[in-house]
Amino acid sequence: MKSTLLQHLNLPLSSRVIVALSGGADSVALLSLVASSGRECIAVHCNYGLRGEESDRDELHARRVADQLGVPLRVYRCDVEARRRDNPGESIEMACRELRYDIFRNLLEETHFDFVALGHHREDNIETLMLNLLRGSGVKGLSGMSTLNGVWARPLLNVSKTDILDYLAEVGLDYVTDSSNLSCDYRRNALRNAILPLVEQHFPSAQAGLSKTLQALSNQHAVLSEAVTMMARNVTDPDGGVNLARLVELTDNPTAWLFEILNCPDYQGFHIDTVRSIVDNVDKSGLRFTSALGVTLRLDHGRLLPDVSPIEDVVIEWNITEGVHEPSIKAELIEREQFAPTRDNNVAWFDAVRVPRHVILRHPKTGDRIAPYGMKGSRLLSDIFNDLKLPHEDRLRAWVMVDPADGRILWLPGIRASRHYAVTPASTQILKLTFS
Repeated sequence: MKSTLLQHLNLPLSSRVIVALSGGADSVALLSLVASSGRECIAVHCNYGLRGEESDRDELHARRVADQLGVPLRVYRCDVEARRRDNPGESIEMACRELRYDIFRNLLEETHFDFVALGHHREDNIETLMLNLLRGSGVKGLSGMSTLNGVWARPLLNVSKTDILDYLAEVGLDYVTDSSNLSCDYRRNALRNAILPLVEQHFPSAQAGLSKTLQALSNQHAVLSEAVTMMARNVTDPDGGVNLARLVELTDNPTAWLFEILNCPDYQGFHIDTVRSIVDNVDKSGLRFTSALGVTLRLDHGRLLPDVSPIEDVVIEWNITEGVHEPSIKAELIEREQFAPTRDNNVAWFDAVRVPRHVILRHPKTGDRIAPYGMKGSRLLSDIFNDLKLPHEDRLRAWVMVDPADGRILWLPGIRASRHYAVTPASTQILKLTFS
């Protein structure tokens, strides 16, 4: 069984992997496989404190497993209620997910590891297919999760739960069971515990069939994505506007094509009814359409353009002195003993002796790159914005702090700091900048 499961680790042997370790069967098996494959790895356990003694039991078991496998472990205590106070209406499940994904992203930057491995398996993916089917979804939603999506790896996604349990028995590893998974209060649990077992009773090969369906839909989604990318290139003007008149000429189903084009990272959340209304009014000008995520587009003589307030490329030069500088950046000079860095992206710290006495604040330009603090190399701002799923108009309004001597980006206020002029053990005076 071990040799069979090792074949699913589709990551380069030189990969450095962060493994999410809950203590459950899936995560324990995944950590064991990654560790025994020779890849460098660390384990991460998140304790949300939602189940009292059981949460502490899971943490203790995660420590034992990591110790048994000889893998370094990092444990994080997460304040779920604080997260929900800051994000009203967010469910407990979503709050936990966002907290742990923030931890993973920060760790990737801090450790320079390559991937985060998650223990999702075949039945998890089938549940995702069913949930999306029941709530109403297209090919993308019905294709489920992918084994590799950027830095997020799910090596066991095509492995059954039975095979995972057989592997753990074979290698003699214990696991814990989250009691909340036994309750049908959550929709996914209801599918797992009640609905899918009932389907299996009447259709014994249901899981195998659904797994084949997932693979077929995933392949079709890949083909569709290629076609949409090609169509988008054909109908997008140099200024980024969508040429609807050209789209209507090229296809007999412009509504379907426009829906796919608009539901990309720049323009997410447009409902099919809104897209249909856009196409129906293609000959009109001045009409505005807003997505569920607040992105507004306007029609202008057969073209669809972002509807944002005119933003001039404002350039602000300022002396690094204490006080508040537009746009709402507070500068403070502090001594070394007052230095207490946090992970707040609204705060940036610089060596006050080395940082330029004048900086420039402007808006992003095409091709802008930043050398993020804690990472090697540089990244395009557009890639960072895509990772954050930042709406198009917010990308235009973002601020960039630049060194006028060489044009290097020092800080994206509220988003990301660079490694230029960072505070070091030799720094005696520190500049603290706070953005609001």
